[in-house]
Amino acid sequence: MRSAGGNMTDIVTGQDEPQRPRASMRQVLASLNQPKVALAVILGIATGMPPVLVTVTLGFWLRSEGVALSAIGFMSWVGIFISTKFLWAPFVDWIQLPWIGKRLGHRRSWMLLGQIFVTVGILCMAATGPSGGLALFAAFAMLTSFAAATQDIAVDAWRIESATDAEQDLMASAYIFGLRSGYFLGNVPILAASAAIGWNMAYAFAAIGGISGLAGLWFAKEPDKTRDFARATGISSVLSALFRPLKVFWQDHGRANFLFLPLVALFFVPDGLITSMVGPLYIDLGFTGPQIAATRTVFGFPATLAGVVIAGLIGLRFGTVPAMAIALILAAVSNIGFAFLALSGGDELIWIGAVIFEGFSGGMANAAMVAWASRLTNPVATAAQFALLSSLMTLVAGLLGGFAGLAVEALQKETGSAMSGYASWFSVTPFAAIPPLLLIWLISRRKKRTSL
Repeated sequence: MRSAGGNMTDIVTGQDEPQRPRASMRQVLASLNQPKVALAVILGIATGMPPVLVTVTLGFWLRSEGVALSAIGFMSWVGIFISTKFLWAPFVDWIQLPWIGKRLGHRRSWMLLGQIFVTVGILCMAATGPSGGLALFAAFAMLTSFAAATQDIAVDAWRIESATDAEQDLMASAYIFGLRSGYFLGNVPILAASAAIGWNMAYAFAAIGGISGLAGLWFAKEPDKTRDFARATGISSVLSALFRPLKVFWQDHGRANFLFLPLVALFFVPDGLITSMVGPLYIDLGFTGPQIAATRTVFGFPATLAGVVIAGLIGLRFGTVPAMAIALILAAVSNIGFAFLALSGGDELIWIGAVIFEGFSGGMANAAMVAWASRLTNPVATAAQFALLSSLMTLVAGLLGGFAGLAVEALQKETGSAMSGYASWFSVTPFAAIPPLLLIWLISRRKKRTSL
């Protein structure tokens, strides 16, 4: 709806913005020829692999070596750095790295630093393995998680600053396309390789995935943005770096933050409650690494990419908030597919259906939320603000998901059946979508009121 000034009202903030043209399918596909869109895909791959290697894929490895479900659930907390990256994102925004910062540019130099330590962390995990001591193994996984989070901060900032407002949906979809491809490469090929060469060697080869990130760094163009680099010389400057992005964010959105921030925090909770248990379910059903890899390759991965594309098209044609609502409903309902899988004892048709449904809805949900959150940021503090938002996306979901192993074990004792315990857990998790759906409805109502 148009405001009195003749401009369109922003679906996120309710404030006036220039009218954005609705893109056709042909225009969207044609824009993929832009170098920055292709680079968003490549950098998405590089940032997508490490988080999966320290969470989902790690669950397969641990369960295959007989680690208890409760321990696997708590082990998923090594990804906490990805959920708390907003704490050091301001420094990534305002501190220039020595030497490489001037040679590569601000965003590219931070991406390189993160990629180097990601590679080191994964190689150390491969050299140690769970048998080398679970505490030491977890420490290397935490190093990988911290480096991956730092790299992600820089890549998100590069993506947002390299796009105009009209290109945010497209760049977000391209990035999520690459991100989900990274999730795939950090999981499916590793599962297949583990059966042939063992988990340690499979993780060692996964470290080679950093080559894609280095290739993206080489061709990426530093965003054309003048910035004043701060020197954190005392506690006051440190506190200023931490709180300045929050102050700007509050000035931009005001009381609407009481809707925006809870939505970001709760949106992925239905998915987070099952993430660490899907791998153990597959192992307990007797599926092998090659079986899992084949099913996800043939059915899951294409469905995920289709979901990303559909979310981008819905966002461009109808708005990002409708895309989020549809994606959230589908993602929550998809959890029930794994309940049916558990009760079926591993029926292949049910498995394929569950994988397709989960992949498609997950791709939609990620693309829609990233596009929406990207519009909330201010160019003054792009990295810090998006880091805060993306941290919220995983923080609550990750913390609650850490208790999933305990919950499943308790339900297994209560029902007297391992598979019934899994099914009960997967069946109740969709209800976690009710609070974020209510928030989406309230945001939509707010948008209509401010458009009058």
